[in-house]
Amino acid sequence: MNRVLECRTLEKEILTEVKKELKKKQPTLAIITFNKSKYSELLIDKCLSLDIYFKHYSFDNPNTRAVISLIDKLNKDNEITGILLIEPLPKNIDKYACYEKIDINKDIDGVNPVNQYYLSINRPKLINSTVLAVIKILEFYNISLIGKNVTIIGRSYNISRPLANYLINLNSTVTICHSKTRGLVNILKNSDIVVGATGVNNLFKSSDLKDDSVVIDIGLGEVLIDSDNISYTPKTKGIGPLSITLLLENIVTSCKKYK
Repeated sequence: MNRVLECRTLEKEILTEVKKELKKKQPTLAIITFNKSKYSELLIDKCLSLDIYFKHYSFDNPNTRAVISLIDKLNKDNEITGILLIEPLPKNIDKYACYEKIDINKDIDGVNPVNQYYLSINRPKLINSTVLAVIKILEFYNISLIGKNVTIIGRSYNISRPLANYLINLNSTVTICHSKTRGLVNILKNSDIVVGATGVNNLFKSSDLKDDSVVIDIGLGEVLIDSDNISYTPKTKGIGPLSITLLLENIVTSCKKYK
C-alpha cells in the first residue's frame, strides 16, 4: 500500500522550537532577489508572521561586481545575522563568486564552499535547508539510512552535492544521476531511496522502483505513482514548506548575539 510522507507535522514541531528561540534572539535577515518568485514571497510572509527582521534588496539590472559589493557591505554590518541569495541568479552573474563572498557565519543557505567543505568532513556548520528537509523527513518516519542505496537525480551544487555528502556521512551508498546517465531504470531498481531534484515531469514511474522504495520530491516534477508499496512525499505541503521552516531555523542559528 502506498504511504504519503506528509511533512506538515514535522514542520509544526520545528516551527514551535523556532518561536521559542526567537523569544531569546532577534536575527536580522538580508534577502537579495533578482526576480519575483513564489519562494521569496513565502519566505517574506513567514518572516512577517514571526516578526523576524529582514532587509530586502532587489536588483533590476545586476552585475557580479554590484552583488559582491552588497554582500561585502552586509558581511560588515553587525546588525545583519543572515544573508540569502534567492535562486535562480541571472545568467550574467557569477554565482560562485558571490557564494564565496558570503560570511560563512551568515551563510544560512550553506552555499559558501567553506560550509560545503565542513559538511563533507562531517563537521557541519550551516547546511542548506532543503538538504536538511530531506534528512529530517526520513528521520521523522524512522527510515534508516545505514547501508541503504540512495539515488539522487540531479547534480546541482546547492542541493544534490551537499545532500550526497550528508548521506555518505550517515553511511548510505549514494549514486548521483543526471542528464547523461545511462540505464536510469536499472539504477532505480536497485535503490532503496530516490531523491529527485530535476524539475522534469514523468522522468520515471513508481513501477520502475523496487517495492518499499521511498521517493523524496524536491523538484522532481510529476511522478506517476502507479504501483503499491511506495512511500513518497507529496508535491503540495511536502518538502518545500518544510525547507522554508528549516531556513528559519538556520536564521536563528546564525544569530550570534541578543538584541
